[in-house]
Amino acid sequence: MTSSSAAPAGWWAAFRRAQHPRGPELRQAVRLLVSVLLSDLLARAVHLHEPVWSVITSVIVTQSRITQTLTTGRDQVVGTLLGAGAGVFAIVLILGTPLPPWLVFWLVLTPLAVLAAIRPALRFAAVTLMIVLLFPAHGSPFLRPLDRIASIMIGVITSLAVSFLVLHDEARRDVLRGAARLVGDIADLLDQALRGTLDHDAIESADEAFRTHLQEIYGAVAEAQVEGLGFLRRRGDPLLDGLPALLRRLRGSAVFTARAAIMGETLATGGALDAERQALARVLAQLGRRCEREARTRRRHRPQNEDGATAVLTVLHQPGPDWSPVMQFTLAMLHADLDRAVRALWSGCAASSHDVPHEVPTKTEKEKEAT
Repeated sequence: MTSSSAAPAGWWAAFRRAQHPRGPELRQAVRLLVSVLLSDLLARAVHLHEPVWSVITSVIVTQSRITQTLTTGRDQVVGTLLGAGAGVFAIVLILGTPLPPWLVFWLVLTPLAVLAAIRPALRFAAVTLMIVLLFPAHGSPFLRPLDRIASIMIGVITSLAVSFLVLHDEARRDVLRGAARLVGDIADLLDQALRGTLDHDAIESADEAFRTHLQEIYGAVAEAQVEGLGFLRRRGDPLLDGLPALLRRLRGSAVFTARAAIMGETLATGGALDAERQALARVLAQLGRRCEREARTRRRHRPQNEDGATAVLTVLHQPGPDWSPVMQFTLAMLHADLDRAVRALWSGCAASSHDVPHEVPTKTEKEKEAT
């Protein structure tokens, strides 16, 4: 009896372990299936003649991130309206002039192609024109574009609703788990650099990976600001508002320290060097675990816990004369950035008016910040 009851629990635990690394992919698959199903049911409920365009639109618009879905949905709506207007104009020309349909199609398609070349986001206009003119349909020629426009709009609306309401509110966890992985990679870099096992190329490769990871974290923060209708909240998430900037500073000081270490600046020998390496490893390990712990909770506003942060930071000591002037400077900078990051995670609030920005940078700004 006990073994039979334990088996389902074991199967469920195995499924959860297998699901965890692919969680975002599985959530996106579910959202896409739900979007396709609902768009088809809604299109049939309002008795549209061609619900297939609603289904196709839902597949195009439903993206893995809400920010991407919003952008794609906006492009789809604007392109649909432009393409539908061009389609109606083409139908008028076909019915009212002796021009052959193929010539009318190319005459109307040409400006849309030029527009798509200038503004790639408007490429859906040409697609809508083709849907209106090239696919056969019964009934009045002017009802055809209206029916297809309605189908596309239903697909867009359904995709947006599903993206906001189905299996979302996970970006905050993605940010914090990404932060934990980045902190772990920084810890590995510093440990190997202080051991003298890295060269310049290895540090540059690690730094490039850090930059890419930071860009992903910035994207996840932007997602967290809108998912679950978060942009309607009067207060944001004080931790996420400034965490990427703190991680960016920590990454910069860590890489600077690693570069100084491999250039022969680690004049400290024996106990001083080992103590510093172990202290950094301990603080970064606790910082990573704290990020993982925060990722498992949805509480966005925590009471401050300065005592806990102070206890973590007690192992860090001001670099003494055993170190070269360069290492004293770099380690002091690294300790200061660790102090900011630890106190932010333990207090649950990383944003301040003089330290980090309150808004997530735009795409261009994110690339500048990550570098």
